Amino acid sequence: MEFIQKKTADNAAEHFLAKAADRGTKLAWDRFEGQLPECGFCESGLSCRDCLQGPCISHPFRDVNKRGVCGKDKDILAVQTLLKLVLKGTMASLDQVSDFVEGVASGAVKPKDKAEADRIVAGIEALLKEGGAGMKKAFPKDLLAAWEEAGIYPQGVAKDLFKASQKVEGGVAGVEETLFWAFKAALLGAFAQRLQGGLKKAVFGAAPAEIEVNMGILKKDTATILLYGRFSPVLKAKIAAAAAKKKVNVAGVCTDPLLSPYVFAPVTSYGSQELPLMTGAVDLIVTGDQFVHPSVAAIAAEYNTVVVPTETLKGRNPEAFTNEIVEKALNAFQFRSSVARDIPEAKESALMGLSAADLDVKKIAVALNEGKIKGIAILAGTNNVKFTQDLPFVTMAQEFLKDDILCISEGDASVSLAKYGFLNPRQCGKHCGDGVAKLLKAAGSNLPAVLDLGYAENGGVAEFLFALSAAAKKAVKELPVLACFAEANRSAEVAEALGLVAMGVSTFFWPSLPVTGSPKTMEALGKLCGEKFGARLIVHTDKKMEPLAKARMILKVFNRVEDPILKDHPWTDWKTQG
Repeated sequence: MEFIQKKTADNAAEHFLAKAADRGTKLAWDRFEGQLPECGFCESGLSCRDCLQGPCISHPFRDVNKRGVCGKDKDILAVQTLLKLVLKGTMASLDQVSDFVEGVASGAVKPKDKAEADRIVAGIEALLKEGGAGMKKAFPKDLLAAWEEAGIYPQGVAKDLFKASQKVEGGVAGVEETLFWAFKAALLGAFAQRLQGGLKKAVFGAAPAEIEVNMGILKKDTATILLYGRFSPVLKAKIAAAAAKKKVNVAGVCTDPLLSPYVFAPVTSYGSQELPLMTGAVDLIVTGDQFVHPSVAAIAAEYNTVVVPTETLKGRNPEAFTNEIVEKALNAFQFRSSVARDIPEAKESALMGLSAADLDVKKIAVALNEGKIKGIAILAGTNNVKFTQDLPFVTMAQEFLKDDILCISEGDASVSLAKYGFLNPRQCGKHCGDGVAKLLKAAGSNLPAVLDLGYAENGGVAEFLFALSAAAKKAVKELPVLACFAEANRSAEVAEALGLVAMGVSTFFWPSLPVTGSPKTMEALGKLCGEKFGARLIVHTDKKMEPLAKARMILKVFNRVEDPILKDHPWTDWKTQG
């Protein structure tokens, strides 16, 4: 390796690293080390396999720009690499919302508010076919104007994703136009997520809940099902209902933990998703495709754990399928009685699933306007083996909170933070500076240090941002809000990051995106996005930058202090560095 770092900050996860080594079980960290050194052309976005004349590469340092066989230069190669990531990420969002709509339309679930559910289903179908024309009232006018001027307002799958995907097939589009196609696709996914959040509320209801997280929640003496990744909420609810009748425990990994009245307690976060299987306490896993390592199948086989995929070529009767899953879990529990259980004691309480409606957004706006807090940090994304698991999130939350930056989180970032007590209301006081501590007492009932706004697939962050913008009577881009993907991994996170930038939130992104070989693309993500949206996507290339250094760099932005290592400062009212 280029440098040595600890694999994980999670003691429960670390417990299994030595066990895996003794057994010869290869984990994500081992496979990453086996891939080193990484290809510099791929890492910087300067490789291409879009046709059968390649693969082609360009050169990031030579003055003479080496072109692909078709004529793509390094700038087009890099920006098209970004576009492909965004297309994959947006399709992931659309796939899940489509499954949700199909489940509701089939009558497999009875919505709490049928009229609202029907309205949202119609809205989703219209979005996919015709675009977001019917959603304009849901967004601030200044954002609509910026999106329409840039030509990125969503027009439906055919005009957004189909057309955008053809930019990698050929044509003469330059960096700016290709980048805007990526933003157009990202916004389509963001619109779908916002509608999915509304549909979830209409079908299942929505309320925050205090739940337990980490591997200590697993049970030795009860049949246990783990739900892995994103798949239809309707199917998840039916599995939970069938399991409850048979007293089978159901928990989750990389999946929305709240689906009222059911809770799928998060057993771990993305980077350590293989490890719950090594406890021996998991009898069956139900896996979607999104956010699930293919390796879980092999590790499950080592421990005689049954694997049931949800996404297959042939359809299944949902009722029969869920009953089959529960019966298989019960049978596996009996069959696996001789498998040793090794469950760490690690367990933490977390308040999850907050929304803008659960918070006094007006008081948050007043605190911002009066300088009682310095800003708001959005902590998002999953884990990446290139970093010490969870450490970037934990370090940033610690540094931000004590410097009076309000922290909100979502998805797997929330799970990472929950493992260390940041979502436990009873530990709020030990993490926060005076300004944040006073605001949290005023803004809601029994709030934790970090506010979880649910999984990204439900659009909770966008809902909060627009509510805050209205309460503060300022555009989102005028608010001191920054997003940080501290150890991002999946293409869905790239799409979400571009969506946040388009909404006016400057966003820090690690690891560096595969665009660093293109000076024009890097400049466009800063200067062009700043001009069009009032926000930038900030990509750093220093692989050895420690989490504390990253946190302090971002704090300088909140404090308007110039930093020589930060070329693309999202705001202009800098102070001189003291």
